[in-house]
Amino acid sequence: MTSAVSYGRISTAQQSVYRQQTNVEEFAKSKGFRIERFFSDAITGKTHTLERDGYQKMIKYCQEKGITTIFVSEISRISRRVSHTIATIESLVEEHGITVHVQHPSALTFSPDQHGRIDILQKSMLMMLGLGAEMELTYQQSRRLEGIAEAKRKNVYKGRVKGSAYSNERLITKHSDIVNLVRHSALPDTKISEIVKKGLSTVKRVKRAMNNLATEAVS
Repeated sequence: MTSAVSYGRISTAQQSVYRQQTNVEEFAKSKGFRIERFFSDAITGKTHTLERDGYQKMIKYCQEKGITTIFVSEISRISRRVSHTIATIESLVEEHGITVHVQHPSALTFSPDQHGRIDILQKSMLMMLGLGAEMELTYQQSRRLEGIAEAKRKNVYKGRVKGSAYSNERLITKHSDIVNLVRHSALPDTKISEIVKKGLSTVKRVKRAMNNLATEAVS
């Protein structure tokens, strides 16, 4: 089987990337590929791939190993911004010569044509998929703002606790070993606790801090 890598993204550290990983592995196998390594990020879909540790590690790995095929479960794992989506896929295909397989919605493939570029039909489909991902993000943000407005109307909205962002950032900085395992693995909290030799409660507090910062970033 031909070697390939796969990429996944979750919005917060409290979510699991395991389902994306296993589904893409099966999808790749059906195409005659073996996933050598899975890369992931726990970060909002608005963040450009240039700013994602997991994504950048994947690109470097592909360059070092000569891998030219990447699998993702859906285009929103790349980005929830149309402009970012197009720029990222174009960079992969046209600059790195990488073929990108997208499992959903209908097993799409973006690959270099005879001139090493994405053809017009592929680009049109890419724009449609990117627009759908961005519309979904806009809808989620709209629902969140509606919820805040309703909470304010009922006088139950408290907003962010003063100083919480600093506390979250300090906690994440102090326990970077935990953050790294949370972002780049699907290990349970108990296993992470064993590896870093820190209490389970500490692992849970760090994950909450990561989730809090990710929520603030979306807003």
